[in-house]
Amino acid sequence: MFRPLRLSLIGRFKFIHICYVIGILIIGYISYEDLRTAEEKLQIMGLAYKLNNIILEVRRYEKNYLLYNTPQALHENAKFIDLALKTQRDMSDKVEKLKVAPMLEELSSHIETYRRSFRQFTRADPTSPDLHKDIIEKIRLQGQQMVELSEHLVKFEHTQIYSILKELKQQLVIWATIAILLSILIPFLIFSRIFDPLTVIKKATKDIALGRFKKLEIPATRDEMQQVMEAFNTMVQELEHRQDQLVQSKKLSSIGTLTAGVAHQLNNPLNNISTSCQIAIDDLESNDQELIRRMLKNIEQETHRARDIVKGLLEFSRLQEFTLRPSTLVNIVNRAVELVKSQIPADIIITVNVPKDLVLPVDIQRMQEVFLNLLINASQSIEHQGTITISARVDEQENSVLIEITDTGQGIPTEIRGQLFDPFYTTKEEGKGTGLGLSVVYGIIQRHHGEISVESTPGEGASFHIKLPLG
Repeated sequence: MFRPLRLSLIGRFKFIHICYVIGILIIGYISYEDLRTAEEKLQIMGLAYKLNNIILEVRRYEKNYLLYNTPQALHENAKFIDLALKTQRDMSDKVEKLKVAPMLEELSSHIETYRRSFRQFTRADPTSPDLHKDIIEKIRLQGQQMVELSEHLVKFEHTQIYSILKELKQQLVIWATIAILLSILIPFLIFSRIFDPLTVIKKATKDIALGRFKKLEIPATRDEMQQVMEAFNTMVQELEHRQDQLVQSKKLSSIGTLTAGVAHQLNNPLNNISTSCQIAIDDLESNDQELIRRMLKNIEQETHRARDIVKGLLEFSRLQEFTLRPSTLVNIVNRAVELVKSQIPADIIITVNVPKDLVLPVDIQRMQEVFLNLLINASQSIEHQGTITISARVDEQENSVLIEITDTGQGIPTEIRGQLFDPFYTTKEEGKGTGLGLSVVYGIIQRHHGEISVESTPGEGASFHIKLPLG
């Protein structure tokens, strides 16, 4: 089964270039042949003009001889007839395979006939007037035919040259048009085969800079651009994996921060379990079933409480694939608040104003990381007493959810606001922050196809605004 030839991009441009060069050579060859033919025709037409003038001289000396009967006229007539035949032979050598060859043969035949008739006239008996008259009429008729044939020959060659020049002019117009079309087509091919994919890659690169790791649709061109786009998609996949690793490393550092608080949170239920066990053991001999049941119930509740604390920490630390699924926003926020509560001073109040029925497609684990980072940053910006408020509402017109995290801290200086989401940028002292928190937050929001911005007035707190699509 026939399979079409697949050329690489370089191979295609080489093929186009070769075709272009071959086309130029063909144009040059055809034009050269036309010019050479025109040059030959000009030479033939020159000989045709010369032959026509010679025949006119033959006729002129014919008339002189018939009028004055001078030997000089007869001699000149014979000389020009020989010259006419010689010129005709010169032309025949040049036009052996041309259309004009039969005309020259016919003209040669008429010249020979004319010469025989003229010789017959000079040798005829002068005492026979009727014979003289018949031969003179024949000579004049044959001379007229020679003139007409030579003039027709000149006209024919003139027409041929005009036709060749006209054809050459048309060819030049056609070749010029083809050259112009190729000059338009070739750049178009370059733009469509190279610059269009590069434009797509450029746009995709900007999306990556914004945290949107979207793979390119690869056309089945089987050339270098397909290979470049496949390599680009491999890079995107690797960057996405690296970002997940970055999020995970930041998460692990956050776990280190949370561990002390979780240990404190676990201490309370463990103390309650220990106390309940001690009471149950002490009252075991009294056989107070109701008290023992109450202590066991308390142990069960505190065990569940400790399990939930550990479960929340484990879910937060576990590395999972990025997955969007419908989730209740208030549950995500409350879980983040529970995880970070032990790290926030008691005089900082966290208020959650999120509708209980608000559901949107998110990656639960990563959105929890967003709230965790923003809550920690907000608490660190509050020196003494203060409040952190998390609120959310639905924007029906844009089919999105608007989330706002506001604090009453020191605010963010104007000069650093533009660098706030840059990786590794931090205003904290060395060893107290990596500068990855808000960068990770920004990347997570971008992967959700959302937006994040900040408003702040130094000394009056800050407000982070998150916009996420509802579907």
